[in-house]
Amino acid sequence: MNIDVVIIGLILILSALYALFNIFGVVGLGCGIALIVTYFVLLKLRPQKPKEKSAFQNIKFKVPFILILGVIIWFVAGKFNFPIWWQIEFVAFAIVGFCFFTLLDWKTLTVEKSASAWIMRLLATYALASGIFITATAQLPQFDPEFELAKLNKPPLVLGDAAGPEVIAAGREVFQNNKCFNCHKVFWEGNSDRGPNLGTKQIGLYSTDYIKEQILDPRKKQSPGFDDPKSIKAMPTYYDEDLSEDELSALTSYLKTLRDPTHMPVEGKFGNQWTWWDDPDIIAEGKTVFEGTHPATEGLNCAVCHGKDGIPMMTGALDFRNENNPDTEKMPDRIDKLLKDWPDGLWYRRVTRGVDNTPMAPWGTIFEHQYLWKAEAYARTFHDPLDNRTAKRPVPPVPTKEEVEKWKTDSLFLEPLL
Repeated sequence: MNIDVVIIGLILILSALYALFNIFGVVGLGCGIALIVTYFVLLKLRPQKPKEKSAFQNIKFKVPFILILGVIIWFVAGKFNFPIWWQIEFVAFAIVGFCFFTLLDWKTLTVEKSASAWIMRLLATYALASGIFITATAQLPQFDPEFELAKLNKPPLVLGDAAGPEVIAAGREVFQNNKCFNCHKVFWEGNSDRGPNLGTKQIGLYSTDYIKEQILDPRKKQSPGFDDPKSIKAMPTYYDEDLSEDELSALTSYLKTLRDPTHMPVEGKFGNQWTWWDDPDIIAEGKTVFEGTHPATEGLNCAVCHGKDGIPMMTGALDFRNENNPDTEKMPDRIDKLLKDWPDGLWYRRVTRGVDNTPMAPWGTIFEHQYLWKAEAYARTFHDPLDNRTAKRPVPPVPTKEEVEKWKTDSLFLEPLL
């Protein structure tokens, strides 16, 4: 074999492996190496004498193989957060491969005896392939030019006297029309995690000014876990020109509803996420809230009752140092769990709604809940120090649409608009 061909082949193989590693990491590199090894093994196999196979012999191994492969492809694509239509497309490609290899192993076709016979067979094959293609693609979402033109020609949003749910609904429409779902998920909705999941991050906990700043000047402060060079440039910077004041206000009103009263906020990019329970920066800020020195929570001082060093200063105040303390008996929603096993939602309710007939006031009616969550993250360190943890708390599952609706009907939020 010509040495130049060998060198060029090696360069192409190494370049492909390098590209796979950069895009998909070790998994991509491993798959590339496995493919190359498989190719060389197949080249070394001795060719066997061709044998006719019955239809059953042709598919008896291929059918179970494609079923297993299809299931693997489906779950792996889901694990990597591909949209469902991409999952369907990946599995469809695998099925096309099954049909292709089945056809290759099919019995030898009889020789046509006339030109019209082979022309009819060719046309029939083309018609069958076209029918399958048209039928399959017809099930996919279709581009409707009239619908797109209607969106472009829609008059600017004017809120006027609209309030509450109407403004929130208008804001969600602004979010959809500006393709925000292409990069941001909202709990279970959306196409990718190129940007933070605004539901699990709970962007609604943040101030209106902060949310507007993130929309209009996204380079000013990156979300934790999205500070790599590619993510920094991902968020467009033209919304200050594209959005009117009413559109921006409506969009902000919608984003303010994105909260989860049952779990701590989640930070980071999919695949490397963590909750505020394990975030040292959040815990450090939570300490200032707990000790009454945070400027945003002037008048709130948890240490007055619970103690700056964790030793309660007031009779009846919960001792956060004792992980085996039970829940209070003064509340009707009491749960039979020790402090170390309290679910996030219980922490949230006790701090935002208070405890009846005690100095533990419903602080959620006075202070922003973002800071109350941070104070809770710090309070937990009295019995569960961050430095002693061997593993991060598992990131909670994304709540379903039904669960989110239930938060509203169960009045878990204190703000009436939510």
